[in-house]
Amino acid sequence: MKTNYLISILSILFIMSCGENKKTDIDPNNIKPESETPSSQAQNIKAVSHFVVKEDMSPADNSEIIDEPYDKLQESVQAKLMKDGKSINIINEDGSIYKIEAQSVSIPSNKPGFITSRNIAFAKAELRAKMSILQMKSEAITSGRSFSSFENYGTGGEDPNSISKASYLDKVKAIADKSLDKALTELGVNDSELSKYNQSQKEKMFEDSYNNLVSSYVAEMIKGVSVIKIVEGEIGRNDYQIAVCVKYSPEQQAQASNQEYLGASKEVFNSKIVEKLISSKSEKLISKLGAQVFCDENGNRFLLGFGQASVRKVEKNQSRYVQSGYKKARLDAINNMKNFLAEDIVSKEIREISESDISYMDGSYDYFSEDKMTTLINSKKSTVDMTSSTIKNWKGIHPVSNNLVVGSIVILSKSNNLNFNSSNSKTKNNNSTTTNKSKYLESESLDGEDF
Repeated sequence: MKTNYLISILSILFIMSCGENKKTDIDPNNIKPESETPSSQAQNIKAVSHFVVKEDMSPADNSEIIDEPYDKLQESVQAKLMKDGKSINIINEDGSIYKIEAQSVSIPSNKPGFITSRNIAFAKAELRAKMSILQMKSEAITSGRSFSSFENYGTGGEDPNSISKASYLDKVKAIADKSLDKALTELGVNDSELSKYNQSQKEKMFEDSYNNLVSSYVAEMIKGVSVIKIVEGEIGRNDYQIAVCVKYSPEQQAQASNQEYLGASKEVFNSKIVEKLISSKSEKLISKLGAQVFCDENGNRFLLGFGQASVRKVEKNQSRYVQSGYKKARLDAINNMKNFLAEDIVSKEIREISESDISYMDGSYDYFSEDKMTTLINSKKSTVDMTSSTIKNWKGIHPVSNNLVVGSIVILSKSNNLNFNSSNSKTKNNNSTTTNKSKYLESESLDGEDF
């Protein structure tokens, strides 16, 4: 009987507490704009913006300034863009937008699984960059904040009129509190512990609370965003960072909408640029990920996808794992091309800060603060029909982790009836090369790339 009674009381308290605590939904599949309510006439605000290789490093002290890959990439890209009268993070005169984002790898470079985690970090940084491009076009901003203050400088004690002043819910809660106290006492909870649970409103001398929430929502199909440069490296304290620069332009968007324009013809396959790509060594490809537009010596533009996968080193049947790695790398490469042609992105950023400062009549006090930032990005499932061909598989050693890495370069083609010139087949494919060591691993500029 006591057990059922206690369960009933706890159920009442749980129902009442549900109205006070809200959990943040962090599932990217449930990203939605904030709904408007009759009490809050919030309007969507349309905001348009106008406007390398590894070197051993000792652990960094907090007082030491280290050039991170993000900083190095910003410096490198900005210097090149300034020569053309362009800049990062603005809409340039030709409509192009350059964005740089960075992401730390979850697994240290000296642990198994690093290469996979590094590839995921690249994908996260690329998605963040695409989200920031969409935010420049238009985003729905929802915000709200509240502040409350309570002061009571009485002498404390019980209010004789508290029952008559209380609301119906207050009375229900008071009954539940007393019943729960009795139940907890029977379970062995002492009076001092019960008093901590029962700090009621009338015992408070002072309370100050503040809450602020702002969210950004964007949703749009984006086309023609290419990866133009990557810088990655170890920056100390088991922090390996990969920084990605992407480019959007109206021209690339138009090209992405017309696959035939970027599909490689027979002339492209027989070009010197493709021949050089096929003969590229692994140290020039170790930091090549994503999709990028290239141009051959005849002015033909074409799309390439780059993908990589780690290969487990084993004592037996190593070639089996290498071949499996090539297949994984190819799938990543064609997926990168598909995301260049079209990617349906929905994203939301939520910032919430709150503070509560309470002083009680007995001289005790409570303080609570919270600062939360949530980023949700969902690339919705979409299908693009395309034809492609793998022009090169390669393997090499990652210079920081010493992991065996395999990669694949895939080219978008106009049709699946490919007729390769024999001149390309004569090119030697240097599949295995150990890279040299330096400070950062930086994606090499390849002949023909559009940057």
